[in-house]
Amino acid sequence: MPDSDRHHAPLLVEREHCPACRRTSTRTLYSVPLDSPGIARYMQAHYGRRVARDFAGYRYELAQCGHCGLAFQAQVPAPALLAEIYDHWLPAAERGAVAARWGLDDYRYLAAQVEFMLEHLRLRPGAVKALDFGFGWAEWARMAGAYGVDVCGAELSQLRIDYARSVGIPVVDGGALPQAEFHFINTEQVFEHLLEPGDMLGRLAQALRPGGLVKISVPDSAKSLRKLLGAQDFAALSDSDIMPIAPFEHINAFTYDSLIALGRAAGLVPLRPSLRKLYNCSSGWMAPKSALKSLVRPVYRHLYPKSTFVYFGHPG
Repeated sequence: MPDSDRHHAPLLVEREHCPACRRTSTRTLYSVPLDSPGIARYMQAHYGRRVARDFAGYRYELAQCGHCGLAFQAQVPAPALLAEIYDHWLPAAERGAVAARWGLDDYRYLAAQVEFMLEHLRLRPGAVKALDFGFGWAEWARMAGAYGVDVCGAELSQLRIDYARSVGIPVVDGGALPQAEFHFINTEQVFEHLLEPGDMLGRLAQALRPGGLVKISVPDSAKSLRKLLGAQDFAALSDSDIMPIAPFEHINAFTYDSLIALGRAAGLVPLRPSLRKLYNCSSGWMAPKSALKSLVRPVYRHLYPKSTFVYFGHPG
């Protein structure tokens, strides 16, 4: 612990076990001081002048679990720093700015996911109870609602909670979910941020009805880990390389194998979706660029699955 923090709450805390399977057999993959030049340059580029903290004595350390294979940051923000990161370090993304970036293909993509959910469950939309967990600006929840699904959401950001309620999305407490309630749970870019992803997925699994699905989509860190371990220099990474293993934010670095292990530990089974259903739910086939995405995406995600976009099924 840094000397300056002896009489103050620490900025970062040490993870004593794997956050996915809770085993303690881990090894260090990469470790560098948080105030090293490569990390400092990244923080300046990513956060600008919004960070007024001295991280001397703390480390950016990637460890890997010897049991489930998850790579994760061994030192993670304490609760006070975590709130500071998401409230102050990150610029508030106004809803209008987010909407301005989205095009037709983005909404087609969401619609295809909702249609696949309905095709797979084979229920009337109004009979499907769905949860959008960590919903952000509630894009998926709104799309599901447009199809007639009985959808609600869970989110930590009060700004986003207020927005979701303003567009008619009910918000529930993600820490107190009812058991066996939902046919489908959507999570998009959530599990890489969680302090205890294994515990959280276990609770989500309990909230699923038998035969229900949970979708997990997280950044794939395989390439980033290979490049970092090869170069042994954070400064050698590009912005796209850094994203899946970003200090402070992406504290769990999933690969396909470690994501599958996470699901199995929660009692869930990875699903290989029907290509017929996936293609039947897609649109935009007359536009060449959109058609190419619609053709290739189901194959690389589900036919030869190595991506970190996975549907998990609840046995039953």
